[in-house]
Amino acid sequence: MLGRTFARFKKKKTDETVLATSPELKGPGEPAGRLAKMLSASGRVSLASLRKMAQDNEVAVFEKLIQRPVLVGSAIKTGIISTQSGMASDELNSTQIFEPTKSMGASLSASESLKHAVYPLVKGEYPATPRGSFYIGRINGNDMIMPDYAISKRHAIIDIEDGKYYLRDAGSTNGTKINGSRLAKKRVILKDKDVLGFARYEFTFLYPKSLYKMLREVKS
Repeated sequence: MLGRTFARFKKKKTDETVLATSPELKGPGEPAGRLAKMLSASGRVSLASLRKMAQDNEVAVFEKLIQRPVLVGSAIKTGIISTQSGMASDELNSTQIFEPTKSMGASLSASESLKHAVYPLVKGEYPATPRGSFYIGRINGNDMIMPDYAISKRHAIIDIEDGKYYLRDAGSTNGTKINGSRLAKKRVILKDKDVLGFARYEFTFLYPKSLYKMLREVKS
């Protein structure tokens, strides 16, 4: 009996030591090392990898591994993308205007590809953007890259201050929304499960605990 008790105590101490010393668990001031290495060139992380992490760990461990909130693809607005009038041929790679459908229920269910679009608010190993801010845009050099001409080259920015997350538009052509309302110049603080809109795309802002619950519930 005493031997088994000591073994359990030793295992607990070992687990605590691993959590305390692992480079990916340094806290909110440091990017999650393991997660940074899992990011694709566009800043996405494999949904299958996240699901395995959720299945293999209790929620408290999962939260320590992920550390930061994520943006999960949720819907695509229906509408028309049109070239701005008077645009010269050498400007065709500029952002194009998105005109949403004005009928009720203009949001489609997320496509299979969008369902798998998970962007942690973690920078890659060699970020080109300032510390403390997460940049969203169409071109390389952003932390979250969405190669769509409805998305501006630099569309929106999420600032991270004292453990809180603030969303601001970066002067985008098609605007940034939160829960259906277009942002003005003033930034807004983000809450768990807020819906963020970038042009025609919508993402749900999830803290690690809510992400864990989603991953455990999703069957496919």
